[in-house]
Amino acid sequence: ITGSRCAPIAIPLCTALPHALVLLVILMVTAGSSPCYDPRGQPRRCMPDFENAAFGRIPLVTNTCGSPPEDYCLQMGARDASQLCQRCDASDPQLHHNASFLTDFHSQEESTWWQSQSMAFGIQHPNSVNITLHLGKSYEITYVRLKFHTSRPESFAIYKRSHADGPWVPFQFYSASCEKTYGKQQRQFLRPGENEHVAFCTDEFSDISPLSGGNVAFSTLEGRPSAYNFDGSPTLQEWVTVTDLLISLNRLNTFGDDIFKDPKVLQSYYYAISDFSVGGRCKCNGHASECALDEVGRLQCVCQHNTAGTDCQHCQPFYQDRPWARGTAEAANECLPCNCSGRSEECFYDAELFRRTGHGGHCRNCRDNTAGPHCEQCQQNHYRWEQQGACQPCHCHPAGSLRLQCDSSGTCSCKANVTGWKCERCKDGYHSLSEGGCRPCACDPAGSVGTCDPNTGHCTCKERVEGHLCNRCQPGWFNLQPHNPTGCTSCFCYGHSAVCMAADGYEVTHIRSDFREGMEFLALGEAPNEWYIHVLQIFFPFPPTEKFLQNQRLSYGQPLTLLLRAEGNGSRAESGVFLHGVQLVLEGEGLEVTMSSSEAFFPCSFSNRLHEAEEGTEPLLSAFSFQRLLSNLTALHLRVSHGPRPGGWLWAVQLTSARHGAGTRAGWVEECTCPPGYIGSFCESCAPGFKRDIPFGGPFVTCVPCTCNQHGDCEPLSGHCRCLHNTEGSSCERCSPGFYGNPFNGHPDDCKPCPCPGHSPCIQLPSSGEVVCTHCPPGQRGKRCELCDDGFFGDPLGQRGPMRPCIPCQCHGNVDLNAVGNCDSVSGRCLRCLYNTTGEQCQQCRPGFYGDALAPSPAGKCAPCNCNPDGSALGLEGCDPVTGQCHCLPHVLGRTCGQCQHGYYGLQRAVGCKSCECHPMGSQDSGCHAVTGQCSCQPGVTGLRCDRCQHGFFGFSARGCRACNCSPLGSISAQCHENSTCLCHPGFVGYKCDRCQANFFPDPPSSSCQPCPTCYGLVKDGVCPMPCRGGVELQPYAALPCPHVSPAGGAAQGEAAGGGGLAHPALLLSFTLALSSHPGGLEPGMQAEAVLGAGQLQLERLRLWLNAPGALAMQLGQLQQEAELQQDRIRAFESDLVEIRADKQNLEDILRSLPEGCSK
Repeated sequence: ITGSRCAPIAIPLCTALPHALVLLVILMVTAGSSPCYDPRGQPRRCMPDFENAAFGRIPLVTNTCGSPPEDYCLQMGARDASQLCQRCDASDPQLHHNASFLTDFHSQEESTWWQSQSMAFGIQHPNSVNITLHLGKSYEITYVRLKFHTSRPESFAIYKRSHADGPWVPFQFYSASCEKTYGKQQRQFLRPGENEHVAFCTDEFSDISPLSGGNVAFSTLEGRPSAYNFDGSPTLQEWVTVTDLLISLNRLNTFGDDIFKDPKVLQSYYYAISDFSVGGRCKCNGHASECALDEVGRLQCVCQHNTAGTDCQHCQPFYQDRPWARGTAEAANECLPCNCSGRSEECFYDAELFRRTGHGGHCRNCRDNTAGPHCEQCQQNHYRWEQQGACQPCHCHPAGSLRLQCDSSGTCSCKANVTGWKCERCKDGYHSLSEGGCRPCACDPAGSVGTCDPNTGHCTCKERVEGHLCNRCQPGWFNLQPHNPTGCTSCFCYGHSAVCMAADGYEVTHIRSDFREGMEFLALGEAPNEWYIHVLQIFFPFPPTEKFLQNQRLSYGQPLTLLLRAEGNGSRAESGVFLHGVQLVLEGEGLEVTMSSSEAFFPCSFSNRLHEAEEGTEPLLSAFSFQRLLSNLTALHLRVSHGPRPGGWLWAVQLTSARHGAGTRAGWVEECTCPPGYIGSFCESCAPGFKRDIPFGGPFVTCVPCTCNQHGDCEPLSGHCRCLHNTEGSSCERCSPGFYGNPFNGHPDDCKPCPCPGHSPCIQLPSSGEVVCTHCPPGQRGKRCELCDDGFFGDPLGQRGPMRPCIPCQCHGNVDLNAVGNCDSVSGRCLRCLYNTTGEQCQQCRPGFYGDALAPSPAGKCAPCNCNPDGSALGLEGCDPVTGQCHCLPHVLGRTCGQCQHGYYGLQRAVGCKSCECHPMGSQDSGCHAVTGQCSCQPGVTGLRCDRCQHGFFGFSARGCRACNCSPLGSISAQCHENSTCLCHPGFVGYKCDRCQANFFPDPPSSSCQPCPTCYGLVKDGVCPMPCRGGVELQPYAALPCPHVSPAGGAAQGEAAGGGGLAHPALLLSFTLALSSHPGGLEPGMQAEAVLGAGQLQLERLRLWLNAPGALAMQLGQLQQEAELQQDRIRAFESDLVEIRADKQNLEDILRSLPEGCSK
């Protein structure tokens, strides 16, 4: 819509609408400007002006650019790399693009538009942007038009509400992928008779071009057949009714370059709409030419034609004479006022009154003593001569009138034998009025109502009687009787005929019981031959007896008499006992009727005529219903009212009926003239060739022709056909099993034998006439059972060679029995082997699997080889089909070739395992770690091949390496020389650097050996000059630790006072140990005397030491402990010597075992 809110239709929309719809819109625009009444004042349809209902209404949008400010780029096309980018800022009046631009004044020169955020903010499917427009009230919409500032979306939908709180209903879908996006097929029209309340989906406006300015015009009636009869289509009237519109933008159109996530590209894809127009009229249902705001600001129709409501959807309160209807071009359907005769201003619409009279206005609160739907009647005891006149009192004579109310003419209701306007003269039934009175009419009392014409004497007949004297029954009636209110009895004939007459050959009979014929009734009390009754308000059934029950229709209209006697004082009966009354209840055919008798005195006789018009009979039944009850009388009940005596007796029962005989004629029995299809005196049976419409439905059910298709007759009661000619079914409508054909042709040879194995059943296809077998033998299928069924194989008809019966597939249980196509239907070759089996009969494992394919359970069948690809030989796939052993590379073991042979490691594809090459002396065996190749070394040995000693060990041999055991305090390193000697720190001596040198003592705080005081040098000086005899060197024994020196430089406690020249006991002990630990013992040339002499000297000094005070005894204990320690060391030295000798022997053995030339 361009330039005006009320512009009718934009040019782009006109090109999108069919010519007929454009004409319809133009007519609607023209009609909208006319008033609601023609120049003669007659109402006619009127409508508000056609307008752009969206103009100026600000829609609600779920997404708008500018918050936060963002850049967007203009789309120049997929190949144009240069893009012009701008900015959207919701806070800047010059840069915002809010929702008000959707419905503002649209100008091509200075275009404004609403714009969403770009794809850079996630605006793309499945995220949608919704635009909701609230129209304020219902409109009848002709079109919806959107003009896009960017390219049109690939997919978007239009939804509408028909009522403010109603659900959103699909209105139209636009998509290049209708089925994928909306689950709808593309469609733009409907065929007559299809549901017109459905939305179409089209790809008409879903192309990416043009990049700007593309229109989408949706016509609400286009493609809908009833559009040309809009006034007669409530469906389309509801379809175009809109209170709210929802535009759901679901998927942007792109060139596909958005997948690279280039920011500039993403900023060029967004939704932008420059104009949102909705063409239509304010909905007033043809009863208003304009809409306006009410006092609270809501838009409403300015209703005419006596209508009211927001949409003029109902009539004003006093205009209810016909139902509200929408105004059409043919009829304004204005609301009409109620007709209350000027006596009321209140009414309501009465649908039942409208159905009966054509006027539905029902008045309330009538004035002037009037009543009735239109205040047209007088109140009780009033009447009027003229319809519009005043109601006057009846003034009926109080003595001659039955009631004070008269009829509309003022005539009163008179008592018996009284007549006249005010009941002031004799009644009718007499004629020839004279001063002497009136003569009685000569009418047949059985057929007349007792009155005749006062001038001619013509009788007034009963309802079913005719003739001048009312002496014959009307057609369809018979048995004229005076006690019959209608004069004659209707033809019963079980409802199948209305033509009957009195039957001959029936005589009157009486069904009696005086309680003398055995146990006809159950006697209550002790009175013989009577039925005792407690005269209370009791209700009990007659005891069952066939003679009074079942079919008693021949007793219709005849009396049933009960004789009752009262209980006396000391005697069997007493007269004059008062009885309130007796009620007799009859039941049968689902009906029940009660016949009441008036008050009486015992003994008495109660007689009730079995007729629907009998006095005291309730409820009122029709003659046919009463006779139907008697035709199957199932129960009789007796209700006796309360009396002054405690009880009485039922003395006798008598029922008048009829039977075949020549006695007194029973004229009440009918003889029916039956229509075709019925036979019997009462049309109670179906004629040959007919059956009951409801099987076993009884004589009241209609008889219909047998439907056996000329293949037999039918049983009248059940209707089942007795079929011939190889047919069967309730109507012989199908061929018997083993035969085929069309039984409906009605020929004896309609059904022919089936050409199937064993004469199994078949059918004949109606289209081609081809015969197809339907119940082939087990395992066979095909039109003639010529094929084996699924799961079977063979050649049952020998089409491919010798005949072979169809037998089950032999696949050893290795197929899914519920699957289709397990084996070839001819050869039996299994096609769908399971459980990793293969073969003609799934009898072996597939390549790459092993096991027992014939095992009973799937778990025990074929398992995958799972050969290790690194250890398996190239070119040899799979494994042994029975054992599962894979084909291994050299030096590779295991079923799956996953481990190296002992003495090998490092499994490698296409290579196998490498040799461990463990050192024969340094390793415990020839094996190594399967991955790292690390050999298992002897104690103290290290290296990948166990070819060297560990740090801190020495003496590489077949037993490993021995620990150096260097003193951690005295040795420089934990590693020793090959002779086991350690490298000592200064002040330490010994193989293991585990003692201080001469005249040094251990100092624990500093972890070192400190020099002794100077005096201890004298001992050393005295020892060193002594010649060593026998090869025993005394020098080392002067290096024993000195006693601790006090800080003052004096001797420590324990030194002997006055023991000048006394040697320290440690010197004596060291000397002794030196002798015992010498490796070679004493040499032969050593003079024992000298040694013993020196020892004697030391012992003497020891004696003197022992004679010292008690402190010396303590010193002696310490010396003994040191002696024991030294003895342990001697034993260790001896053990090491033995090992050295063994090592030497081993080395010599190894040298001898080496080849020549390798020992040098």
